[in-house]
Amino acid sequence: MAEHSQNGWTVLSSNRLTWFSAAGGRFAAANSDVAFLAKYLIERFDKEVETIKGKVLDDWSWAPRNVRGSTSVISNHASATAWDLNATQHPLGVRGTFTTSEIAKVHKILSSITDGRGHKIFRWGHDYIGRIDAMHFEINASVAQVKRARAVLKKRLEDEEDMKWTDQVKLTSTDAKIWGKPYKSGEKVTFGLMVRYPTLARKTQADLKAFATASAKRDAAMKAQLDTLIAAVTALAAGSATDVQKAFADGTSKLQAEVAKIDADADILDGTEVTDAEIDADVAAAIAEAEAQEEADRIEEPVTSNA
Repeated sequence: MAEHSQNGWTVLSSNRLTWFSAAGGRFAAANSDVAFLAKYLIERFDKEVETIKGKVLDDWSWAPRNVRGSTSVISNHASATAWDLNATQHPLGVRGTFTTSEIAKVHKILSSITDGRGHKIFRWGHDYIGRIDAMHFEINASVAQVKRARAVLKKRLEDEEDMKWTDQVKLTSTDAKIWGKPYKSGEKVTFGLMVRYPTLARKTQADLKAFATASAKRDAAMKAQLDTLIAAVTALAAGSATDVQKAFADGTSKLQAEVAKIDADADILDGTEVTDAEIDADVAAAIAEAEAQEEADRIEEPVTSNA
């Protein structure tokens, strides 16, 4: 019959461990679900509470032994569901090794790891009623609760990685220069605006507008020259022989066609300009569509029973 550690998990031999890396160290876990959650805990502890030193005899995971001072209760370390962090800084039984602020940060991390039904997955030795063990963190949940907690945390992390259309993004000084007035460095715009009309698109629009302006000036000058030429040809044609008049008429027709083409090209360029009002309306519509889809997805998510 398999032995079980204090929290009810099966005691493991060294060849049944799941190993994972976190905060520069290597730790053991009972299975992949435990490893996923423990990695998250350890890395947040390292970033938000205190740096994990990684010294010898300082950070522990699996160890086939009983609870310190007990001859019958098997330690949760034996089931690879417990971890000691910065052990030399937080000796067994010693109080006051964490500040009030650090304690609050640890509790915040622990409160963020639940099975989605209100049950916290980890228990901290600092919170023991009897002998304090501030270095120690352990699983305080069943296999099923841990599996659910992994699914809950994984989804939350995936959702956090995806920015929403309504999230605010600060413009850099380069953004502000390219976007032009009225945009300024440090000003916040919606992520939807940045995605749908990024800096490059703004620059392309500005370049296109400058090209259209230059083309309009060039076309105007060319049209004036053509108008002069047409007038001259028309004058020369008057009183000329029939075949000469026909040749002049053909040439004039071609010149007039060229003028019409210039006007048509100018109309195309005019149609490429997008106003800020049009951009705002398009982005607002896109945001509304995305939020409606997010709400529909949320409603369609299956509701799990608490039974």
